[in-house]
Amino acid sequence: MTTGRAVQIHFCSRSHTGHASRILAAAMYVVLGGLLCATCAFAQQTLTSTSEDAVVAQNPDQQTPEVSHPQEPVETAPQPAKLPNAPSVAVQYYKPVSELTLHDRFTIYRKAVLRPYSLVGPAFGAGIGQWEDSPPEWGQGAKGYGRRFASGMSRQLISETLRFGFAAVDGEDPRYHPSQDTGVWKRAEHAILETFTSETASGGRIPAYSRFAGTYGAAFISNAWYPDSHASAGWALRRGSTALASSVGFHLFQEFVPQKYFKAIGVSTDTH
Repeated sequence: MTTGRAVQIHFCSRSHTGHASRILAAAMYVVLGGLLCATCAFAQQTLTSTSEDAVVAQNPDQQTPEVSHPQEPVETAPQPAKLPNAPSVAVQYYKPVSELTLHDRFTIYRKAVLRPYSLVGPAFGAGIGQWEDSPPEWGQGAKGYGRRFASGMSRQLISETLRFGFAAVDGEDPRYHPSQDTGVWKRAEHAILETFTSETASGGRIPAYSRFAGTYGAAFISNAWYPDSHASAGWALRRGSTALASSVGFHLFQEFVPQKYFKAIGVSTDTH
């Protein structure tokens, strides 16, 4: 009986040691990856913010020479005021991606991690996991919900960290920009496009590599603390795809809900 209890204790200690090792390895991977990406971004960053102010020159009025017989003054039609082009009339409420500095990207990253909305996703996901009893090893009650919520928060932090590093390296714009269209379908299409593609400094769009790397990278790294029943590649792909789908839903919500409500919960598209 004593021998069996000793074997059980030894097996449990090995199991806890294995989980601790996996969590430590995952943490080191995230820290090193973030530092490497930030270092590369800082090395390649060039500040090319040049702007020229247009100066409108006005010719001085010419005086009419004096003559012996008074003449009626010649009325000159006032020249119409020169208005800027239509696109520049709209107020630009976010800094162009070509002018984003590393400090700006740190600000965007900080807001993405610390905004109040960052608690909504993990809390909602933990509620679904609690309802599905997934994973069952975490149990029910407040303790089970707390473990699921902590898992969701950890995944989100890892996802935003990886996304920050990748976006800084390849020059992606990590922000969401609302559509300028008025049609419902065009705005919905824009929200989906903003999820799977990113704007670059050249004005074009590329696949959102930073979002894919952050979402699925966090899903696979989370295998370090998930039970063995949910620590497979299949479960990681499922978690990543679910997170990506939730990003589409959030962008649709962000597109059609007035911005004043998002500012109330700390969601903004600027870099101030």
